[in-house]
Amino acid sequence: MSNRTYISVIVSFFLYVLLQGLLLKNFILFDTAFCFLYIAFILLLPLELGPLILMVISFVTGFTVDLFYDSLGVNAAASVFISFIRPYWLSLITPRGGYEEIVIPNLKTMDFGWFFTYSLPLIFIHQFVLFFLEAGGFGMFFFTLSKVFFSTLLTFFVIVLTQYLFYKKAV
Repeated sequence: MSNRTYISVIVSFFLYVLLQGLLLKNFILFDTAFCFLYIAFILLLPLELGPLILMVISFVTGFTVDLFYDSLGVNAAASVFISFIRPYWLSLITPRGGYEEIVIPNLKTMDFGWFFTYSLPLIFIHQFVLFFLEAGGFGMFFFTLSKVFFSTLLTFFVIVLTQYLFYKKAV
């Protein structure tokens, strides 16, 4: 990775975490849809990062969000879990020829269909782990599952909207 990429990752970390902790913490729709925009930071990390570094960055990101939410590590656990699964998921959806110098998996470098296939399952898994850990089990299964479903949709929508608003399309 270049120095410019390192600086971009550091700035993105602070922007996503501060936005999540200060603004989106209280953005809840109908008591079931929560927006966790900070996971976009994890999803948009460069593909060339090794799994261990990816998990450490994800842990720090999730733990920092946990400090804002007073949530005892559930964001850290969910973040580390999706960073553990991300390389396997990428290997399943990568075409046979691979990608041509794609460093960052976002809408700027890939099309909407690929980004949908890449991010939506990882967002769902993140929400599933987060809300079921928070619930302490499967006692309120259907209510928790509805939170997972609606939060996944809201988070995906906000991540896509953010990319269309703030990232310039590659020419």
